[in-house]
Amino acid sequence: MQAFNPIKIITLVAFITILTSCKKEVEETVVYSNVIYDVDDVTIYSSNAEKTKQKSPELLLSIMYSDIFNQTIPSNKLLEIAELSLSNGDKTMFTEMIFSQFLADPSASVPTNTQMRADLDLFVNDNYIRFFQRKPSEYELIYLKNLITNDNMITVDNVFTSFALSNEYYFY
Repeated sequence: MQAFNPIKIITLVAFITILTSCKKEVEETVVYSNVIYDVDDVTIYSSNAEKTKQKSPELLLSIMYSDIFNQTIPSNKLLEIAELSLSNGDKTMFTEMIFSQFLADPSASVPTNTQMRADLDLFVNDNYIRFFQRKPSEYELIYLKNLITNDNMITVDNVFTSFALSNEYYFY
């Protein structure tokens, strides 16, 4: 019969103690996002390359309306415009016509040309986020600012229309 080896017993007890005594503490963090103000989170893209899904015609109309009026489109108006869209063959022309109608509406949330030229940095940044859900690159910021500064014939409607008819606007 084998004699008890106290070193083996002490090592075994120490090993079992170490295994059972090491427990990872779990911390749970609860984040309350926008509970107070009921503001929806909006994904801000870092570049247009991240946008891979094309908007459906109804989604495009709904987003376009929201971008101009800062509110959701009434369902009856969306259905009416969607039906008109189905009857038109040239979708780009139809989108441009609807967008022009939205801009011409007196309740549209559109800055004046004076407001646009007063703070070009703010105007360009706000509209990149408004239409593309991303901030402009430095090149885009400088290019658009110079374009507006050097051509007094450019209006807010021109800038908004160029954003809404760009290829990037059709994707999310």
